[in-house]
Amino acid sequence: MAPRIDRRRLLVGAGGIAGALGLAACTPYPSPDVVEGPWDAGVASGLHAHDAAVLWTRFAPAVLGSVDVDWEVAADPGFTQVIAAGTTNVDGSTDGCVKVLAEGLAAATTYWYRFRVGELTSPVGRTRTLPAPGDEVASMRLAVASCQRFSAGWYPAWRHVADTDLDGVVFLGDYIYESTGKVNPLWDVRDDPSERAEDLGTYRAKYRLYRTDPDLRAAHAAHGFAPVWDDHEFADNYDRVRITEESERAAAAYRAWFEYMPVWPIDGTRIHRGLRFGNLAHVSLLDTRQYRDANPEADMLQVTSVPPASVVHEPDRTLLGTAQRDWLRESLGAARDDGVVHNVIGQQVMVAPIRAIDLDEPVFAGVPEHAGLYFNLDQWDGYSAERDRLTAFLHDEGITDTTILTGDIHSFWQSPIALDMEDPRSPVVAQEYVCGSVSSMAVGFLPDVAEALGELVSGFAPSFRWIDWKNRGFGLLEATPESMQVRFVTVDPRWRASSPVTAVTFDRATGSEAVAVTT
Repeated sequence: MAPRIDRRRLLVGAGGIAGALGLAACTPYPSPDVVEGPWDAGVASGLHAHDAAVLWTRFAPAVLGSVDVDWEVAADPGFTQVIAAGTTNVDGSTDGCVKVLAEGLAAATTYWYRFRVGELTSPVGRTRTLPAPGDEVASMRLAVASCQRFSAGWYPAWRHVADTDLDGVVFLGDYIYESTGKVNPLWDVRDDPSERAEDLGTYRAKYRLYRTDPDLRAAHAAHGFAPVWDDHEFADNYDRVRITEESERAAAAYRAWFEYMPVWPIDGTRIHRGLRFGNLAHVSLLDTRQYRDANPEADMLQVTSVPPASVVHEPDRTLLGTAQRDWLRESLGAARDDGVVHNVIGQQVMVAPIRAIDLDEPVFAGVPEHAGLYFNLDQWDGYSAERDRLTAFLHDEGITDTTILTGDIHSFWQSPIALDMEDPRSPVVAQEYVCGSVSSMAVGFLPDVAEALGELVSGFAPSFRWIDWKNRGFGLLEATPESMQVRFVTVDPRWRASSPVTAVTFDRATGSEAVAVTT
């Protein structure tokens, strides 16, 4: 049991901290140059349901002992109409992180929230509940982001997201990077003084460091997030075998993620879940890490016709795990039966194959189906039977108007996903959009190489409509009953004040396989 702090002494001490650091007045989100004293990580909210939202903050002095924290939800930014309120206790067992589920809210409604300890008041956050299932919804606007290595760049992407009118933010993983903070002179623009994350304390320190960025705090305070993790929240390219081998480290990594993310726990370390936007869209958020079978020893540029890489074509090999796969099928089927227009799948690694050479044609009889020279087996390419199961299910069950949102590889891609990715005549079952990275670099520090690599890969199978290895940024998705539009927005993270540029817009009419591309 953590010691309980005397409330009077706490307020005096925290007040001194706030005064020394310039505690800001309550605003819709923090100003760029203010550290929020005892509320040093700002506030955040999570998309949860049509009648509830997850609210989050960190009260730093609580690491010294337990504290009662009051919270309020209001219909206006001045808090003259308080809709819900309560008190929760926090202490060092969660690193001072406060998380509550505010329930009994109205559907599709914008709210403001804040936290209090005595006279100390947190910054004000803004959030929005989901539309109720079955409601007629005219539009849905989401930002889509991933991969924000702290030292690799500033976060102008988050500043723009904070200033954009949205229904929420889908974050597809790599919120932190577990690796050491040593600056790389080729692309890093700011120092990361933190240690390599290997235990609970060092994972928590990573989250605290990332939340010092004012633009990230601004985005959290402006919109509800729907986050999932990828690999760097634990360890690069991990799988379920590594979780078993490093169980204590994995448990620490997952615990820190749940402490710092505005996500309400479901069951243990499960993060796959669904969000319903009325009759317009259903968003399925997946976990392609903790249930996956072992990665090949080398995941880049592998020939998969012979061992050991041929393991990636085994028919029982899984990326999602049986329970998550069954849940996804049930979720997509329920949305279809309810007449939902758009199915959106948010997940981490690219579904479309990046295959340089096809080795399973008849001339190469005897090799496994889908064998070839693959660019990256950490993606669905390393689990070809799982991809076949997904595309067959979408086709056979009539799951139409499916959009797949992807992160992970620090670049922008767009491709149709077909029932048979090797047959150009095969029916298209989904469209995939890889929405870049907030700051993490691919090969953009070598622009000529980035352009040449894009041209080279564009000739691989399947044919990609868009490849951009050079730029970083995020995606903006807007769905209506008539269409689905996705924009790739680029920024230059080398400069904190970089302005966003829409590089390309993809438009697809509902019920159509065709995608119009505008640059």
